[in-house]
Amino acid sequence: MDSTAIMMLLVGLVVGGAVGYALRSASSPGGDSGGAMGPSDLMSGPGGTMSPGGTGTEGMGAGMGGGMGGAMGGSPMAMSGEIMKMVEDYRARLAKNPKDVEALVGLGNLYFDSAQWPRAIEHYEKALEVDPKNADARVDLGICLHSTGDNERAVKEMERVTRENPGHKNAWFNLGVVEMASGDNKAAIRAWEQFLKLDPNGERSASLREELERLKKVP
Repeated sequence: MDSTAIMMLLVGLVVGGAVGYALRSASSPGGDSGGAMGPSDLMSGPGGTMSPGGTGTEGMGAGMGGGMGGAMGGSPMAMSGEIMKMVEDYRARLAKNPKDVEALVGLGNLYFDSAQWPRAIEHYEKALEVDPKNADARVDLGICLHSTGDNERAVKEMERVTRENPGHKNAWFNLGVVEMASGDNKAAIRAWEQFLKLDPNGERSASLREELERLKKVP
C-alpha cells in the first residue's frame, strides 16, 4: 500500500446529502495526498452497508459478506489471498517487534476498512504509544472513536493534530465532521473553513462550500 495513500470512507454522517463522510489519512506520519489504492479497495466488494456508531450509511468498508470481521476473527475464507498475506506479514513483523509502527498502523487500517472500530483503535493507540507524532494514525484513531460514539475524545485527537500539524488537511476536515456530529456547528464551520484554505480546489471543496452555506443559515 502506498504509504501516502488516503481512503475515503462513509462513517455515518448524512448531512443534507452533501458531506456525509470522513477521510482516512495515510498510513505513515506527516502527510496526506490522494488517490492510491489501499486495503479497502481490495476488501470493499460491491456496495456494503455499514452502521458505525449506530448512525447507518452506505459505505465501502463492509463489503465481502460482513467484511473482515469473520476473517480476522478466524474465518480466512472471507478474505482475499492478498489481504490474508498482508495480515500474516503484519502479524509476523509484530511477533518479532511489537513496536513496529508500520505493522501496527497497517493492521489498524485493515480493521478500519472493515469497520471493526475497537480493534482498529487498539492498534492505532499502540502505534501512537511508540510514535506520538504520527498525525495520520491519530486522525484515523479519531475517526474510529467518532464511529463508536466517543465524539469528545475524537475531537481532542483531531485538535491535537491541528495544533501540532496545522497543514494536515484531513485533520481539519474530520474535525469538522465530528464537531457537526456533536452539534457544534460553529466549530464545524471553523474547521471546514480552515480545510478549504488548505484545499480550495479539491474534489470535496464544492460540496463542502454548499454545506458550509447551509450550516451558516442554521439558527
